[in-house]
Amino acid sequence: LTCLTNLQSKSKNTKRRAITSLSPTRYDRIFFQHITTSSTEHNVLCVHVRVNTLPIIMSTPETAFTVPSATDFEVDPATLAAQTSTSTALTLLTALKAAGVQFLRYTAIDASNTPRAKAVPIDRLLSDPRQFYDGGLSIAEVCFGGLPSYADHLVPASNLSSARVLQVRPDVASLRALPYNPSTAAVLGTLHDQRTGRPSPLCTRHLLRRVLQAAETDFSLSFTIGAELEFTLFRKDDNGEFEPVDYSVYGNSHTLDEQSAFIDDLYSQLAQQSIDVEQIHAESAPGQVEVVLGKQDDAMLLADHVVLARATVSAVARKHGLRALFLPKIFTDQAGNGLHIHMSFRDLRPSARLEDRYNAFRRTSVLGQMSHRGSSFLEGILDHLPALLALTLPSANSFRRVGPGCWTGHRVGWAVEDKESPLRVCMKAGSDEPSNVELKLSDSTANIYLELAAILSCGLDGMARQLPLRPRVGPGDGGGDELPKTLDESLSCLKKDDMLLGVLGKELSTGFVALKKAEAAHSADMSLEDEVALALKKA
Repeated sequence: LTCLTNLQSKSKNTKRRAITSLSPTRYDRIFFQHITTSSTEHNVLCVHVRVNTLPIIMSTPETAFTVPSATDFEVDPATLAAQTSTSTALTLLTALKAAGVQFLRYTAIDASNTPRAKAVPIDRLLSDPRQFYDGGLSIAEVCFGGLPSYADHLVPASNLSSARVLQVRPDVASLRALPYNPSTAAVLGTLHDQRTGRPSPLCTRHLLRRVLQAAETDFSLSFTIGAELEFTLFRKDDNGEFEPVDYSVYGNSHTLDEQSAFIDDLYSQLAQQSIDVEQIHAESAPGQVEVVLGKQDDAMLLADHVVLARATVSAVARKHGLRALFLPKIFTDQAGNGLHIHMSFRDLRPSARLEDRYNAFRRTSVLGQMSHRGSSFLEGILDHLPALLALTLPSANSFRRVGPGCWTGHRVGWAVEDKESPLRVCMKAGSDEPSNVELKLSDSTANIYLELAAILSCGLDGMARQLPLRPRVGPGDGGGDELPKTLDESLSCLKKDDMLLGVLGKELSTGFVALKKAEAAHSADMSLEDEVALALKKA
């Protein structure tokens, strides 16, 4: 449960702070407690929780990896009761109102990575707290798999229409007050059929949840995920034209000094949303900044952090008279903006070594080597990589960023600490032990829930089939097969990948491929300058 503390204070500046997220199977009691100190008074939200530990049985499938379909997915009744408690909703809404929040923004991300949101007045929700769960955002199903990113024009090949309606049911763990919009709190949620209440096959957030559950039940493992968020800052020159804020280079302190007001404000607002930041530094291209988000043992939480962080970056940039562009490629002769994904996993078996309970990616008995499951995880991603790119680089502009010398890799292969490799095995600082694997062929045009579900599924498929890892690529080796050079080529590979199509399901895969083909055709005649100009208008 994520909520607000320090809700009321005698000082003029009310402070908001998020408490740590919990994942209980049941809320025993939730209530307010008034606390008075020598200088302030607070209304503190108190939560008594009961956390159940369930035995996990390890199985080793012999076939390709699969996940339960949305219609087959079952929710534990105790968990559902806790999540839909009217008293819980009443307490949360009362807390929000006490903190000066007037609107609750229900948000879901569509297949093309467009946030779809509606704001509901807190007073309306307080009039009937049951609306907190089922009275929020209701929107036509077609918006989540039938409308491209460039316009709300129905793509007929998606096989969707406006006849069906979906609802967003909030995940209270994602609830945040928005520091850049103090009158608003936001909550992310899953999509459900308005009539039956069943999870929608088009819900990418629910897809990721199903993949994570399959990893726990079928493989007794849980993932630790991190992300590196890159963007480019622009400002207007004396003629009113946009230009990058500097022409610095990687790691240069000039950007940190010149943009300190923006960086300070950004870090403060991320911290207020409990979004952990490991590093902030200048990247290689003009005006380019990288924010390294803290690794999370909850992959869903990391995905939520990416969504919230991107929105915060954009809002803080506008506040400071800047524009933040996440467009993958902006300058022809400079590095582009990626969203690098770091992955490792933990062994949940009771018999696991203590070291493997923290990180089972490495092989504890042999210095400098990956575990067997770690190796198969890598090979699974490599095996599906040409098709996977349709989900991790899902725009025509994305492929402008890929190529020799672009710090992304352009051939199927892996290497140790080589930033020109698409899959980079990262070593633990001060040792010869591998710590995680980084996928560099990912950017912010991707739906983070969808791409994480796909990436992790590919790795799990490698484990399920116990694939041996191919030799690593050394300097000057040239690498393996060339990767797709365009979005259309990667979509063709996706349509031939039965495992990935099975993970997505028929409805989502059909809609996604149709949308991306429409978007590729729409941008076919656009120059890079046209794409940048359009992105600046939207920033």
